[in-house]
Amino acid sequence: MHITEVNDLLEKIAKGEITPEDAQKLLGTYKDEDLGKVVRETPGKEQGEIFAIVLILLVLEIMYDSLFIYGILEGWDQQFLSFTLAMAFMIMGLMIDFYRRSFLPDVLELKKRRSKVITKLER
Repeated sequence: MHITEVNDLLEKIAKGEITPEDAQKLLGTYKDEDLGKVVRETPGKEQGEIFAIVLILLVLEIMYDSLFIYGILEGWDQQFLSFTLAMAFMIMGLMIDFYRRSFLPDVLELKKRRSKVITKLER
């Protein structure tokens, strides 16, 4: 479709000769506004138990972090300090994973694949 035809369609819409929906059908862009519409959204499970687990993991995280800091100040063995730091990172990962799985919504969006080549408009 030439650019002049698009301009003619825009002028007809401005004059009220055709509706915007008819112009979209002529251009082949009808129903493009449905892209990104949420198709399915499921709420998370009961989150009370998960919240309690995250709180317990938070207490363990604080314990390992304080043990690591105290060990550095007291000059403990490097092997034990690396163990406490590894446990702290592992507990942090578990907390993030529980949060992601339980408290963030599971949303599926409808997307349309478009062509990657943009044709040159004739002017």
